[in-house]
Amino acid sequence: MMLPASNLAPGKRTPASTMATYKTAGLDKTATVLSFILVGAPVAAALVALSRGGEVRSVALIVAAILFVVCSATYAMAPSSYAVSQDRIIVRRHFWPSSSIPMSQVKSCYPYPQLSSTKTFRLIGNGGAFGWYGIYACDELGTFRMYATNRSKAVVIGNGAKFVLSPERTESFVAAVHEYARTPS
Repeated sequence: MMLPASNLAPGKRTPASTMATYKTAGLDKTATVLSFILVGAPVAAALVALSRGGEVRSVALIVAAILFVVCSATYAMAPSSYAVSQDRIIVRRHFWPSSSIPMSQVKSCYPYPQLSSTKTFRLIGNGGAFGWYGIYACDELGTFRMYATNRSKAVVIGNGAKFVLSPERTESFVAAVHEYARTPS
């Protein structure tokens, strides 16, 4: 169950403990290419608009505006960092409300680098531009919610439902979750 992470700014203390903050891993190759395409599309449409006149210009400007909104929203929702405390794991996003996973419900946490080569199916969400987030499924994990930027740095958190995150420092993130959740290593 995801809960909103209300009023928790980076570096703030929670009543239960100090939070450890983890940067997201750098974008994997697929996410980098898709991000460049998403950013390049409105630029290309704007250039077409500037070089043409009449109806083509109007249509190109409308397309550029729509693509700019899509690009901005996609970036806003992408994960920017993770925080681990005694009572929750927080997924922070660039310009979108954070979400949290209650630590009391975390039953397991382990690295899953093979996700980058596993055939996954996106049920709803973003498939690589500025990261991977939404609801996905694969044979090995079943259905899971992903807030990741690099699938080769994937960490699976199990609490009945499964979550996939991608912190830059995978090992220390997993160790912190094990310490706070008191799960077996």
